Amino acid sequence: MNAPFAGVLLLPDTSVFGTTSVVTTGDGLPVATIRRRKLSARSRFEILDATGTTLLATGAQAGFWGNKYEVMGPESQFLLSLKFSGWTGPTGRGVVSLPDGRTLATKGNWSAREFTLADGAGTPVAQLHTTSRLFSLRPGGLAFELKAPVLSVVQAVGLAQCIRAAVESASAAAAA
Repeated sequence: MNAPFAGVLLLPDTSVFGTTSVVTTGDGLPVATIRRRKLSARSRFEILDATGTTLLATGAQAGFWGNKYEVMGPESQFLLSLKFSGWTGPTGRGVVSLPDGRTLATKGNWSAREFTLADGAGTPVAQLHTTSRLFSLRPGGLAFELKAPVLSVVQAVGLAQCIRAAVESASAAAAA
C-alpha cells in the first residue's frame, strides 16, 4: 500500500446518505476503503484497508481558505499536502508536496472533474477524471490513472480525496 504504484484506481462516489466507498484497481481488486466525515467543516476523511478495519491515513482541509489539504499516516507522519495557488481553488494550478521533498504540479477543471498531475520536468504522470456519464443510471466516481510510479496507493487515494474535497468546497461556495 505504501510502495510506488502505477495503474488505475477507481474511486466511486457515495450515495447521498453514504459515508464509505471501496477503492478498486482497474480490474476490480479492492485496495482501500474511504470513510468521509459528512458533518465535518474541514472535509475530513479516512483511508482504511480494503476490509475497512485498519487505518492507513487521514486527510483534511488544512488551510483556512480551503486552498490547502493534507494527508497524514496513522502515526501522524506526513504523506502529502496539496495547495492550490491564490484564490483560484481547484480550477487553477496546485502543488503536491511529498515527504521526500519532491513536488508535483496539478492543473484541473473542477466543473468537468478532470485533473492532470505532472512531475518537476512538466511530464504528465497521472490523470484524474470522472467516470460518470450524463444520463447514466449507474453511480459514477473518479478514475485515477497513474502512468508512472510517483505515488503509493495510499497517497493516490488521499490526493484524489483532497481534490474531491476541494471541488465540493468550491461548488458549495459558488452555490452560496
